[in-house]
Order: sequence, then structure tokens, then C-alpha cells
Amino acid sequence: MTLDTPTVAFVTVLVVCLQGGILTALWLIHRDMRGIGFWAGGALLVAVGVMGSFLLSRSLPSATLVVSNVAIVAGLAITWWGIDAFFGRRPGYRLGLVILTITAVGAAYFVGTENSRGRIIFLLGVFALMAGLRIYSLLREVEPGTRFSQFFTSTALGAQAIYYLVLATTVFSLPPVEKPLAQVPFFGWLFLIPMLLSIMVVFGVVLLVNQTIATRLKESARRDVLTEALTRRAMEEVAEDELARSRRHDLPLSLLLLDIDHFKLVNDQYGHAAGDTALRQFAGAVRRCLRREDVFGRLGGEEFCALLPSTAVGGAAQLAERIRQSVANLAVEAGGHRLSMKVSIGVASLGEHGGNWDELVNQADRAMYAAKRAGRNRVIVGEAQPAATGLPG
Repeated sequence: MTLDTPTVAFVTVLVVCLQGGILTALWLIHRDMRGIGFWAGGALLVAVGVMGSFLLSRSLPSATLVVSNVAIVAGLAITWWGIDAFFGRRPGYRLGLVILTITAVGAAYFVGTENSRGRIIFLLGVFALMAGLRIYSLLREVEPGTRFSQFFTSTALGAQAIYYLVLATTVFSLPPVEKPLAQVPFFGWLFLIPMLLSIMVVFGVVLLVNQTIATRLKESARRDVLTEALTRRAMEEVAEDELARSRRHDLPLSLLLLDIDHFKLVNDQYGHAAGDTALRQFAGAVRRCLRREDVFGRLGGEEFCALLPSTAVGGAAQLAERIRQSVANLAVEAGGHRLSMKVSIGVASLGEHGGNWDELVNQADRAMYAAKRAGRNRVIVGEAQPAATGLPG
């Protein structure tokens, strides 16, 4: 049993249209996520191009075939741009437009010279290139929460690229004929391979969206809604990991405990809305002073902490002073009032003699309360003493 060309064309168009419909539905559900609209639009454009290439090119002028071929590549380019947009990167618009221009010129040349064999080989090469670009964008930055879907989708795209290159090589090795694909052994069945792989790609995209949403929900549960700082529990988990890394590589680890001075008066005099505004601006001021690898958390109320990997006590004290000055320079506008803020900071470090998390926390806690007793709005470096328990309440 063999599959004739009309059957192959019909099934191809049907599958591609279904894929476009699935991605469109995905976009309608998750309009707030960047990139999905690119995927939906690109898939629908591919469907239009496939329809023109397989079903309409015989009854319409040859220019229709050129436009249809370009539409397929344009759809693939848009899906490639969508991957970069999804991960928050700037899509490669310029390279995509260059590829589209080359595709248009090449397709027009081969159609004009009635060289079906050359056109097919040329397009298969472009399809393989577009698959490679999408793989690059998918694996450019592998996120822990979406690792499986990124590799799954990339594997399907890689198999597609190999299929296109093998098919192009096969067509090139055959004698020039009017319908070169018809001469490929078992092509009536071999066409099912890219159909299956394209379905796997769509499945991978849906999985990528689901894993991304799950990762974001998990991350949001670890963060304070108001300030976006890590919650107390999440901070403790990160601290244990950093402590283990510090011990393993014999690296210093420092901790800052920060308590906003007289914050209760802000809530009492200006209301909780003003207090929330003050907390958000305070968190922003602290975060701007931290490095990318530093970890910022909210312990509760007006108490915050910052964990500083690979930082000795001297560097931690300097950073704490920069934070104190940054907070002192804040001018918080809330409810028609202009509020100033001050913060007391305790500094502690594991140093070269090691220690445990309880010792680090209690050392910073004592230093922070010493800053309060000394008049507030200052930084004090703590001295190591026997540990008590846990984070300050």
C-alpha cells in the first residue's frame, strides 16, 4: 500500500492546521505570556504556506508557489522569534529577514527556471537551518524548572533537521525529474516522520508553557508578595545550601540583619498603605546595593536579611554602610506625606574559623540590637559567641 501525492498533501495540511489551532488556543489561554502569540501566528502562517504549496500551486500562477514557500519559512522564523520572546530575549529579527529575503530570491529563481529539484533541495536546507536556530534559542539558557521540555523540544527539532538534510541529500542523488519527491523510495510513508516530529514539537511547546507556569507559581510561593524578597522559610533553605558550599570550598559567608527604625510610627501615623509603600521602596533600595549572587529575604514585619556568599566581614560591613546611606537618602511619598527612613544593620560572618548557621544568625542579631541601643541608623559588626537557635523573630 502506498500513499499518493494528494493524500500526502491533504494530511500535511490537516496536521499543520491542527497544530496552528492548538497553539492559538494556548495563546488565548495565556495571553499574558510573551512568545506564545508568535508561535500561534507562525504556525498558522506555515499552514497557509503548506496549503498554497501543496494544494493551490497547480491551479494558480507560479508566483503563488514562491509566496507559499516564503510563507512557510516566514512562519518558521516567527516561531523562532517567539522562543526568544518567551525567554525574555530580543528576537533575531534582522537575521530572520535576511533568511526570508534569500528564500524569496532562491524560490523565485528555481520556480522561474522550472527547477523543482533545486527548489526542493534549497527549501529543505532552509528548513534545517530554521530548526537549528530554534534549537539554539531553546538551549541558549536552560532553566532548571523547564529543562526537560527544552531538551524534549530541541530533540524533536534536531530530528527534523536531520530528516530534512537526509531527504535533501537523497533528492540530490536522484536523476533530475519533474516530480523529484515522487522518486524518493517510500516517500509516501516517509512524510509521516516530519508530521510526527512536528506534533512532538507542539507537545514540547505546551509542556514548556506548563512547566514555566509551575516554576513561576513555585517561585511566587517562595517570595514575599509586597517586597518580592524571599520568605523566611525560603531564606533558610538557601542559607543551608550556601553554608554547605562555603564549607566545601572554604569560602567566607556573611549575613546582614536589617531592621527599619521606628517603622511602627509610620503605620500608626500615616496608615498601612503608606507603610506598604515604604517597605517596597526600602526593599528596592537594598536590592540595588546587592550583587546578583547575594540573597535578600524578609523575616517578618520590618525585619530583613541579606546573605552574602564569598564575602568576608570587611566587605560585608562596607556593603551594609552603603545600604544604610541608600536608605537614609530615600524620600518616600505616601498619602501626600514625604517620609524619611533609617535602618539599623547587624553584620556577621563565618570567617576563616567556620561555624554554623545559628552562630551566624545570632551574631548578626546581637549586632543589630546593639545598633538599636547605640542610637539606631548605624552599622555594627558582631562578634562570634555561642549559638542559640534559628532566625530572629
